[in-house]
Amino acid sequence: MNRPPEYANLIKTNAFAEVQANPDACAALIKNARDYHDMVKLLPEEKTLQRFTLAYEGFFQIVQAVLEFYGVRTKDAGRNTAILRVAADLAFESGEIAAVARAHDRRNNTSYRSPFPPMSRAEADAMISLLSKAIQGAERLVQSSGP
Repeated sequence: MNRPPEYANLIKTNAFAEVQANPDACAALIKNARDYHDMVKLLPEEKTLQRFTLAYEGFFQIVQAVLEFYGVRTKDAGRNTAILRVAADLAFESGEIAAVARAHDRRNNTSYRSPFPPMSRAEADAMISLLSKAIQGAERLVQSSGP
């Protein structure tokens, strides 16, 4: 496994710590993301906050899976740095990376500050779409490193 060169700087600045990669953990995290994705499909569309939250948490499982794949963990960096780094690793386009950043902010605002304004259907649908793309990207990444 060759990790992208940006990781060297993140390790050097103590944003990330180097660890031994665990392929089983990586696979389990991807499975968790798929399970979140499957659960989203069971919820009625009007359950926008719940659909968004499940998709966001599934997306973060992919973030953890990619970090595991590359043998790193966050250290001084926050969740946002990891999310943006992985979105770039999975070849998200600039608009998709911006959408991921907005979703992270929206999740924080909804979880920690205020439930208003209510989560929109468009926000939930966008997060579900980002999760779908992240799952596909992570699976391709892991499969490309196979024997």
